[in-house]
Amino acid sequence: MIIGALAAPAMFSCSDILDKAPLTEIGEDQLWSDPALVQAFVNSRYNQVGHGWTESMQSSIVDETELTWLRGCEVHNFARVSPSDLGRMNGGWYGWDNRSWSTKWNNITNCNIFFERVDNVPFTDEELKNRLKGEVRFLRVFEYNDLITRWGGVPLITKSFTINDVDEIKRQVRASYKDCVDFMVSELDQAAEELPASYSGNDYGRATSVAALALKSRILLYAASPLMNENVTMPEIGYTNPDPNRWQKAADAADAAVAAAEAAGYKLLETTSKNADDLAINYQNIFLDNTSTNTEVLFARMGTASNLGENLSSLEQWNFPNGWGGWGGNCPLQELVDDYEVVDADFTHAEPFNWANPEMSASPYENRDPRFYASILYDGAPWKERTLETYFTVDANGNETGGGQDSRYGRDDWNTSPTGYNMKKFMDESYVGNSYNFSAKNWIWIRMAELYLNQAEAWYHAGDETKARTAVNKVRNRAGMPDITSSGTQLLEDIKHERRIELVFEEHRYYDVRRWKEADKYLGRTMHAITVKLYPDGHKTYEVSDLRSDVGGNRLWDDKMYWLPITRSEIEKNPNLTQNPGYTN
Repeated sequence: MIIGALAAPAMFSCSDILDKAPLTEIGEDQLWSDPALVQAFVNSRYNQVGHGWTESMQSSIVDETELTWLRGCEVHNFARVSPSDLGRMNGGWYGWDNRSWSTKWNNITNCNIFFERVDNVPFTDEELKNRLKGEVRFLRVFEYNDLITRWGGVPLITKSFTINDVDEIKRQVRASYKDCVDFMVSELDQAAEELPASYSGNDYGRATSVAALALKSRILLYAASPLMNENVTMPEIGYTNPDPNRWQKAADAADAAVAAAEAAGYKLLETTSKNADDLAINYQNIFLDNTSTNTEVLFARMGTASNLGENLSSLEQWNFPNGWGGWGGNCPLQELVDDYEVVDADFTHAEPFNWANPEMSASPYENRDPRFYASILYDGAPWKERTLETYFTVDANGNETGGGQDSRYGRDDWNTSPTGYNMKKFMDESYVGNSYNFSAKNWIWIRMAELYLNQAEAWYHAGDETKARTAVNKVRNRAGMPDITSSGTQLLEDIKHERRIELVFEEHRYYDVRRWKEADKYLGRTMHAITVKLYPDGHKTYEVSDLRSDVGGNRLWDDKMYWLPITRSEIEKNPNLTQNPGYTN
């Protein structure tokens, strides 16, 4: 057996490890007799962790963005998901994300091989060996969870198979959702014992005990949610017995993760300024600062600049406005824009945006939540050397005569945003269109803000609204937003709203609306765009209209899509893999 693909991500300084032989020529015996090569093997497991920056982002199958060229998103937006077509949810299109069913299992298999071999490796540093076990244990759970959140229970395999094990492979069955959760929680508890709380220097980016506890918090929050507890029809997709104590377990796990994170020095990235621009820049920097000084990040898929060969994607090229040579890809929907609150000058009061309010509708982009300005490019937004120009010029009668540089009258008109907005969050403003020279950035999988929001939601359901408000307000206050003071069902809606705004485009929305069993409410509706008209006297009007139906305006939802189907090809390999409800093989 030849062991290949041991290249280490740039976050590790491993030149001494890799100066052994061409990696494709390293045999199995050589690998598992050399502690340095084993470290390289572990590093490679990090390289196989996925990320969210594909050309077709997950945001474009929920009520966050619309992808200009579909790329598998239409399969979900028009409710066409089937065992033979999972659309972009079985791995993103154009810009591989290591998220398909097969790539997840490939990494899990390599994790299993590690555990079968590591105790026979002649390590002289037992502490290092135990730490590597903790890292791989965390990564294996991370990969399992990526499968389970999409498909439900999967076979729990902790050994490697060879060509001689075909019959045993065919006998594998899906574990229950309960067994999967119990396995992942147990493994994360053990990983937390094996791992340090933080790293410094070249080890920055490795799994920590804090990351293990944070992932446990997410898993138990999901496990307590309605989708996995209400009217569950088969044990592979949830609990068939009710247990309200699951919310308490989620709350306790969130508390433990927050306490461990704070004790280790992790904290929200904050600014003392109450200036809206400074608050927006502070929020934006969470996703642009890829160094160890970013105290908010608990676990991320690390990347480097494109000239170093480990950039995660062509993010800016795909999503920059067409007026700067970008492809205008994943474009924010009006539904998302409307959900950013309006605030007063000193941030003491906030209220929902309302198009029926003449003052708001006349200047819809003024006095919004500072995170709006960090996340959305709108007509008139400052960007690079000018402002965004998605407006259309009209004559005095409102007849269209032309448009701005970022409209269909501008450069590269085929890449014009279908919604009137472009994505700003994650974007490096210094990128030059069509250069493909990308700066280093990390896809953040787990961060402090999520932990506080997990706390808030879990404590609300566990019956302590005071703790819930305290947790959610930590996140709002960091953004400059005033406290939530609501109670009862309104408090829960406010917490859900805060997740939508704070975690936008970070691959939480798809899982949140599903686990809340509210996908029909948010995803099965007509989506909207904005048309900005510039009149000869200089004033602008803003008209909301249905997004073109052929690109995903009239979106559909089918309840069977609460879970992805097991692909037909997998069931053909192993008929014992029970299909999820609503799908036929």
